[in-house]
Amino acid sequence: IEEILSPPFGGMIAFVKEAEALVEKGQLERLRGEEARVTQLVRGFSSTWKAAVEALSQDVMRSFSNFKNGTGIIQGALTQLIQYYHRFHKVLAQPPLRALPVRAELINIHHLMVELKKHKPNF
Repeated sequence: IEEILSPPFGGMIAFVKEAEALVEKGQLERLRGEEARVTQLVRGFSSTWKAAVEALSQDVMRSFSNFKNGTGIIQGALTQLIQYYHRFHKVLAQPPLRALPVRAELINIHHLMVELKKHKPNF
């Protein structure tokens, strides 16, 4: 599932993992120099997430002839995406990143969840 998410969302996923490791080690100051990267990640996500999710959904459904397997993979991927995005929000709430102006451009998690539910297949 992470492989499916990697092309469109790999940058955010990598940042979340790196930042959480720094937070765990108490090295919050090392996040201070990440403003440009965070700005790029937030703006990139905001502008491409809908198209990326649509493409991901179509790719999986084309790749798996078994509808049940394909829908299970899509659901797993979208769940994982929400979890990473939530973790991204938590990292950006840390003191070195909390005051970044780009935080105002973050997509609301509830809005993201509502949009992603549209990709849930109906039986």
